Amino acid sequence: MYKNCQTEQAFKRQRELEAGLLQLMLRKNYEDITVSDLCEYMQIPRKSFYRYFASKDGALYALIDHTLADFFQMPVPDKKTRGNAVGDLDLYFTFWYQNRTLLDALQRSALSGILVERSTNFALQEGHLPKQFKRLRPELQGLTMAFSVCGLMSMILQWHRQGFLISPDEMTRLVMDLLTTPLLGG
Repeated sequence: MYKNCQTEQAFKRQRELEAGLLQLMLRKNYEDITVSDLCEYMQIPRKSFYRYFASKDGALYALIDHTLADFFQMPVPDKKTRGNAVGDLDLYFTFWYQNRTLLDALQRSALSGILVERSTNFALQEGHLPKQFKRLRPELQGLTMAFSVCGLMSMILQWHRQGFLISPDEMTRLVMDLLTTPLLGG
């Protein structure tokens, strides 16, 4: 659907095209955007688009996948840590708050489900399993990751729809409370 670029320059150009698609999606429904619209917006010939993507959907998937990959490349601010549940959750909620324009564009075109699906697939394919998941039998690892990613992404999407009424820190505390509280109260 999209090409893995071999050079830094090609990857940079691919990301520019993804950013152009995002800008168009903030103005128009995804279904109404054509490859020609994107090429016109970016002032490039159609053949240039097809150097990087097989289709408009390929550009959308690349935009989502590369955004997901950005989370793992994100520098960790001094006050935050990676490698523990609280630190990882706080970074994740902060990351999505900072990337709310993608959430805006996907919601505008009713494509939030694609983000959940791509997030789950990304986590499974890229091997971003938490240490405790790796101790599970292989057939349980995917189920556990799907439960975790879908739950977190659903919370992020609801938080976004509500206008980010609480801070990333408060979202982290909420999830930690959910993780440490029995589901069925007595």
